[in-house]
Amino acid sequence: MAYPHKDTPDLSRIASPAIRWIAERAVEGGNDAVSIAQWTKALVVHMRRGLTPELKAEVAARYPQLHYYCDPGSPHSEPDEGYLEEKSAISFPRPRAGAR
Repeated sequence: MAYPHKDTPDLSRIASPAIRWIAERAVEGGNDAVSIAQWTKALVVHMRRGLTPELKAEVAARYPQLHYYCDPGSPHSEPDEGYLEEKSAISFPRPRAGAR
């Protein structure tokens, strides 16, 4: 896939075809992959903007086996949601509860 921005991380590093597909669909939809970072449990693609309802529905239909998570955040971490498959993950930011 040709990425629209030269700063887009190399998504081929993501071992899960499902997680890579989600990242590529998000990028095609105008979201930016800002980084890929090793977490204790997975290599994570971090997206700039939130998960759209349309992409969430597409993922549910295409990859029902994926583990979806939604984290409310803490004083030390921002809220996010995303998907995890084996040692690959994707994270979309979410607004803090009560944020305007």
